[in-house]
Amino acid sequence: MPTIGLTGNFGMGKTSVLSLFKKSGAYTFNIDEFVHQILNRPETIRKIARALGDNILIRGPKLSINKTRVAKLIFNDSEKRKAVEKIIHPQVLKFVKSTRSRILKIDPSALIIFEIPLLFEAGYENFFDKTVVVYCNKKTAIDRLIAKGFSRDEILKRMRAQMPITKKKKLADFVINNNGDISNTERQVRNVFKKLQGGKKYFRRKEID
Repeated sequence: MPTIGLTGNFGMGKTSVLSLFKKSGAYTFNIDEFVHQILNRPETIRKIARALGDNILIRGPKLSINKTRVAKLIFNDSEKRKAVEKIIHPQVLKFVKSTRSRILKIDPSALIIFEIPLLFEAGYENFFDKTVVVYCNKKTAIDRLIAKGFSRDEILKRMRAQMPITKKKKLADFVINNNGDISNTERQVRNVFKKLQGGKKYFRRKEID
């Protein structure tokens, strides 16, 4: 069965849609949760410190990084962002492959969906059978993020660091319009879920094997 990459842009509702796919019966994973684990690994911490400088370190009983400081650095400097991505992306891909293999051994008919914010920016689309893009208009996304406590300046910097959503929509196999209410989004998710269950001949198996 297929492995799906789900993405969108900042504040557009990727995680909410992922939870709806889980409700429909898919195995779902949020890559950001795995990245948080990566950022706690001593080896990764040392590599990021070499890329960004020791001032991102928090020294104590256990060495860690100041994630707020890292975020400010990488969203203000594209070269620094790319340097950190080169450290993290190979580990993300390894996680995707191992997770897929583990689940399919247990459930060969599993539909597996990974939420990956930088799916297209990192070139990960080639490792999935199909891609799903969640979108809404910019104002809606900004309003949602401000309500969560983000500043407008921070929101705009993060948005500028991502590929335009119009381009992602063109690259996607499926798009989900998240401008409306949750019931409208859920109807779209159910429709896409049924199509994703449509049989092996519908999918392109790529490099994830």
